Parts: sequence; structure tokens; C-alpha cells
Amino acid sequence: MKKEHTFPCKKCGAKLKFSPTDGKLKCQHCGELSDIQKSFKNLIELDYYETLAKLKNYSHNPKEIQNTKCNSCAATFKIDDNIHSSICPYCGSSIVKKTELYKPIKPQALLPFKLSQRDARDVFKKWLKNLWFAPNKLKEYGANIESFTAVYIPYWTYDSQTASSYTGRRGDYYYVTERVTVQREGRTVVENREVRRTRWSYTSGNLNRSFNDVLIEASNLLKHKLSNWDLPNLVDYDEAYLSGFDSEIYSIELDDGFSSAKKIMESEIRNNVRRQIGGDEQQIISLDSQYDNITYKHILLPIYASAFKYNNKVYSYAINARSGEINGERPYSVIKITLTVLAVLATISAIYYFGK
Repeated sequence: MKKEHTFPCKKCGAKLKFSPTDGKLKCQHCGELSDIQKSFKNLIELDYYETLAKLKNYSHNPKEIQNTKCNSCAATFKIDDNIHSSICPYCGSSIVKKTELYKPIKPQALLPFKLSQRDARDVFKKWLKNLWFAPNKLKEYGANIESFTAVYIPYWTYDSQTASSYTGRRGDYYYVTERVTVQREGRTVVENREVRRTRWSYTSGNLNRSFNDVLIEASNLLKHKLSNWDLPNLVDYDEAYLSGFDSEIYSIELDDGFSSAKKIMESEIRNNVRRQIGGDEQQIISLDSQYDNITYKHILLPIYASAFKYNNKVYSYAINARSGEINGERPYSVIKITLTVLAVLATISAIYYFGK
């Protein structure tokens, strides 16, 4: 059985964990800081089809990855196959598993945690405070939230050159004057009215586009999508950044991820085609796109995830541990909504009554 990576302090031998505040490994016992060696390599875009060909010959023996052994206390225990890094349940040491034993594609880069647990709590409390129509008691839950799951989520990024051909119709508005019969103060009168019409013309064309870093989550863990990732600040993958955090191994395969990326690209291509067709309205009759020079990267991005229970229902949320963006579920106050609706109806009634 291959040993997994742990990170002992060189000064006292205690556990080192990555500190978002310091940007270094920090000893949980004596506070000693240890730098992470940065290689500053340029990230290489990997060839998509070349990797797919190699994956056809990939196989692994499940018996080799059933158990994990801690270097610090020699305990042997089970970590779920989809978890890349975790904590030893016996001595608390950070454990980073060998990714290649579980999946053939290793992470190339990551964004380190930037927000601390305290920062995440502040983000959550502010989010609760600004929720419209939230129950008053909800703020108490924010004050009681103490811990979050800090986890690296696997992602794919895809680049591609696309060449699209399309046919469609362009609609241009014009107006005609028509004579219409209407009722005015109990009398029937004939009036002129400007009526909008649409003149349609057939069109076709070609569109070339380049896509860079189309981001696709490679895990089904997150229920709530996050954005605002500062991908230009990616650093080369180093297991030291994972020390003290959970990390998922990708469960969405490379080709399935690209299928999702194609949907995003196609949506943007359609928007570009509509702009190219021009006019006031556009109809796309046919669209054929070719995807060439496809490359990808496998990266890890940091999030805080947690949940709270309110009125016997669980509400989950996730926080971008770089930007502080938060996305999640929330309860609504039926009383507040009802009172607001009644107030709006009363205002409308008053305006109607006094306006007569």
C-alpha cells in the first residue's frame, strides 16, 4: 500500500495546514510558518483528443485504493474514492491521497483559499442580513453558524476554435396606416392607427469564434453554481495547498465535461449569429458548428459549503473562497410577503379612488 502525503512541522513535528490568511503552511501547535515552493510554470493546455485516446487504455485495480495509511500515526482507514484530501480521524493529520491511483488525469493548477473560516462566517451573516422577506429569526441562525466545510472542487476548462455556418431569416419592422373602428364616449368612430409589420428576408453566413477557459464543474457536489473566479491567478498544483482542506476527485469525465462546455459555446454562438443577422428580429433555421483545436486544463477551485435548518427544512449554500460570492437556498416569511402584497393593493386602491 502506498503511503499518502502528510505535512509535519519541521520545528515541533505537529500538523501543518495551509493558512488562507498567511498564504503559507502554518503549524497548528507552535504557529511556525512554512513557505510553499512555487514553480511559476506556465500552464500547458492539454490536447483533448490525444487524452481521450490514452484514456481508452486506462485501467486500475480497485483493491489498490481501498484504504489510506497515515504517515504520522500509521493508522489505516477508508476515505471515499471521490475525496482527494482529508483529515486522519485518529491523529488529525492532513492527508493528501495520490490522485493518479484513482483517476488518470491529475490536477494541473489551483486557486488557493483566500478567505478564512471567519471571513466565510462574515459573508454568510451579511448575506442573511440583506435577504428580502426573510424571517426575523433567521439572523439568529447566522450568529450560531460556527463551521463550514472547506473543500477544493475539481473543474475542467476548455479552449476551442469554432467554425459555424447558418441559415436564417432577418425581420425588419415597418409601419402601415390602417383605418380602425373604435368606441369613444359611447360613439362609434373611425380612426387612423399605425400598425407594425415585419418584413422577413432570407439570410445565411459563416461565423468563426475562439473560446478560452470555458469553465465546467467536474463534480456533482455543488448544488449552487459559483462564478467570479480569478483564473489568471491560478498557481501550479502543489499538495501543500490541500493540507487542512477536503478535496474532491473529479466524477464528471473529460468528454462529459466537454459536452456541457459545448452547450455554453453553442448558446454564445447563437447570440453572435443573431447579432450578425441583424434587423429587429432574427430566426435561426439551421446552425452547424465545428469544434477544432480543443484543449483543456484540470484545476481545483476553493469553496466553503454549509447548511442550516429552519422550520424542519435544510437550506444549503456555498461561498466562493476567493471572491466571497455566495449562492444558496433561503426561507421566506409568509407574513412579510402577505403584508407587502396587502400594502401594495391598498396603495393601488387609494390611487384609483382619489384619482377619479
